[in-house]
Amino acid sequence: MLVLALPLTALAHTAVDSGSYHFEIGWVNEPVIVGERNALDLFVAPKDKPDQGLTGVESTLRFTVEYGGVSRGYDLVPVENEPGHYTAVFIPTRLGQYTFHITGQIQTEVVDVSVQPEEVVEIGQLAFPEAQPAIGDLQAQLAAAQSQAATTLYVAVAGVVLGALGLVAAMVAALKK
Repeated sequence: MLVLALPLTALAHTAVDSGSYHFEIGWVNEPVIVGERNALDLFVAPKDKPDQGLTGVESTLRFTVEYGGVSRGYDLVPVENEPGHYTAVFIPTRLGQYTFHITGQIQTEVVDVSVQPEEVVEIGQLAFPEAQPAIGDLQAQLAAAQSQAATTLYVAVAGVVLGALGLVAAMVAALKK
């Protein structure tokens, strides 16, 4: 009964076998929101014992995150009291698909694994209640509205002046006749 009361999370992790090893790769926080702190969630185990996490690979494996032709490497950090679990914290700053690339060596086996985890999305419909605009955004909108109003006023004044000049010219022409 207690098990049913615990919150369940559905993680969109990808399971990959490479040589003698089993990898589960995904994001720590899902769904993944652009601009919010997140991290790689990596589990490594022997393929023949997929429930027994493998420790000590943070010094022999390298994590690289790739997006749109650019990449950046991060150190793997073991998760305390969770053998075989590793993480690497970063903030996804763009919407779309990222690629997680794990390379290196475990004992004598070369590792080269790539996965495309869940896409990074805008907060959009996940936000509740609807977010209020930031003060800076409101100030920028006000400045833009004031600038537009000033431009409209200048155009209106120029129109009145030109209209008045046209009337004066017409009156001068009529008096000369």
